[in-house]
Amino acid sequence: MRGLFAVLMLVLGLSACGYHLVGQGDSSGVISKDVTQVVLVAADQRGKLFSVFRKKLARSYDVPIVRASEAMPDAVEIRMENMAETMTASAFDSSGIANQYRVSISGVLRVVQSGKELWVSEAISVSGDVFATGGTVAIEAQKERVLQDLRDEWVQKALGRLRSGF
Repeated sequence: MRGLFAVLMLVLGLSACGYHLVGQGDSSGVISKDVTQVVLVAADQRGKLFSVFRKKLARSYDVPIVRASEAMPDAVEIRMENMAETMTASAFDSSGIANQYRVSISGVLRVVQSGKELWVSEAISVSGDVFATGGTVAIEAQKERVLQDLRDEWVQKALGRLRSGF
């Protein structure tokens, strides 16, 4: 009985101080529910990651994503910063030829409204492996499949961080 009471007090104490689990609760996170426009900014606005993030962001928040030149003064600006897609050799065969590569995507999100910084994420990173089997064409095809999956994973992590505010 004491154990149940202690657990109940712990749960009540944590909820009273505002603690919550990531993705739980009715908060919309960093972007408030009354936002009418979002501006998405990145160094490479024609890149595949930008495109995937833009589509899923629009669906997730049900708000128009506009160009900076079309934005109202109170629009929320989400900046994709320090974005990088890298591929480095991570394993080698007995003759010293790379037979496995580590593909990584990383970046930071910064949210600004009316010139005021609202939130900055920690670095968001995802990675996967490409195995060098077959010729150059097969390796490139596998790399593109891995990158496509990693872009989706990165976007899900980024949206989770925006929703939670962590």
